[in-house]
Amino acid sequence: MVVVSQPLSTTPSWQALIKLRETGLVRLPELFASEPDRAARRAVQVGDLWIDLSRQHFDSDVLDALVRLAEERDVMGFLTQTITGEVVNRTEGLPAGHQTLRLSREESPTDVIATRDRMADLASRIRAGEEMGATGAPIRAVVNLGIGGSHLGPSLVADALNHLSQPEVTVRFSSGLDTVELSKALHGLEPATTLVVACSKSFTTVETLTALDNATDWLTDGIGGAAINHVIAVTAEADRARALGIAEDRIFDVPESVGGRFSVSSATGLSAMVAIGADNFTELLAGMRTVDLQAVASPVTENAAVLMALIDFWNRSVLGRTSLAVVPYAHGLRLLPAHLQQLSMESLGKRVTSNGLPTDVPTGAVIWGGSGTDAQHAFFQLLHQGTDVIPVDFIGVARPSIDNRSAYRSNDLLMANLAAQADALAFGRSNEKETTHGVEEQLLAYRVFPGDRPSTAILMPELTPSTLGQLIALYENRTVANASLLDINPFDQWGVELGKQMAVDVAAGIAPKSELLRRFQALRGS
Repeated sequence: MVVVSQPLSTTPSWQALIKLRETGLVRLPELFASEPDRAARRAVQVGDLWIDLSRQHFDSDVLDALVRLAEERDVMGFLTQTITGEVVNRTEGLPAGHQTLRLSREESPTDVIATRDRMADLASRIRAGEEMGATGAPIRAVVNLGIGGSHLGPSLVADALNHLSQPEVTVRFSSGLDTVELSKALHGLEPATTLVVACSKSFTTVETLTALDNATDWLTDGIGGAAINHVIAVTAEADRARALGIAEDRIFDVPESVGGRFSVSSATGLSAMVAIGADNFTELLAGMRTVDLQAVASPVTENAAVLMALIDFWNRSVLGRTSLAVVPYAHGLRLLPAHLQQLSMESLGKRVTSNGLPTDVPTGAVIWGGSGTDAQHAFFQLLHQGTDVIPVDFIGVARPSIDNRSAYRSNDLLMANLAAQADALAFGRSNEKETTHGVEEQLLAYRVFPGDRPSTAILMPELTPSTLGQLIALYENRTVANASLLDINPFDQWGVELGKQMAVDVAAGIAPKSELLRRFQALRGS
């Protein structure tokens, strides 16, 4: 097992990176001027994804130092341990089992095949109108209850690949405690034709179990005592599901070694499988596997996930850029920023290294974003002319999911906006250029764009199950590689627990009352 003990700030590569930072960054316009073929040289391919890194602040010296860092921290060794099932989650003594779930049928363990087959059988019966509810009516709707990884990944897949949905089957998602959200998810549905899928690895998640109680009441109002037959549990704790009366054939296993934010390829993806179909879900897994294999097989200089992790490290830990904006120019990827928030911030939001000591460099950028031209009209002003330098991930799709002339025309405009924004951020506009546009002198300061703002562009040919799987797995492997550079554990999330436990104590009335609680109770009328 790889164990890194040397503090990062004492390594030769870190010292080299600090020296390069203090020497001063070469501006992006100058990098392009000195490297006429930069756009081609600084791009990398993984599967069907083409990734343009040319608008990031690195030259050959910076890249060489980053590659040496990856070698010193044995990033490739850690990625290999992750994919081969060694214990990499050291605080919990577990492997990271998510990549095992993406193996081909020939490679997969028998328990993985069994769960996948059960998922496919149920999803196919629902889509074909052959799965009957307690009253004999066919199931026509699935409502997924889950939060965090039990919600974000599956809802992303279902939304992104909505063009593959079965029109007669409704799949909806509800994640929170607010009953308004659940009411919206159940609105217009009939209990007799609805299945509720409760996703919780521990089956103790307050948000999910509270929503399940409310959903079960709704089912009971419609079909009486048979309501529990319309509930499916996706969990690593089958006994807790059985204790609620959920039948054995309605329980789907999630391995304990699979973290929530990495769990879309597990039974947590059941609702997504219903939405897109079992064969398409298999293609999603195959796309993920393509990237998993490249992440451990390609040398660092050609390895998309590792190169992107190195640039993340350079931006956040060395240059002090505290956030990353993710902007997909495709409506189908509108939920991607939210999924990546959990993936990255729960994995990299750590302050202690593998040896239990505080990390000596900054970790974990804030991930945020929005989709395409909506984002341009929301927060791009800050990206272009704000005082902070915020790296951006642009994601584009070359061909639309809808095959007609107007769809291609609109998609061409989306891609034109993506390319223009990437160049505008990188190259800006000077006083001289504005003067030639006839701008009055007193307005020049307002019309200047400093440029030199970094971005990465990820381009896929079209949004398919395979390319979506590749994109998700690229960010997963990128996150794990970044954690290896930082010598932190990307697979635990102890920071989530304190607030959850305190909320339980407050709700039970055993926590001291704060002024906030007293004011809430006064407003509530209790």
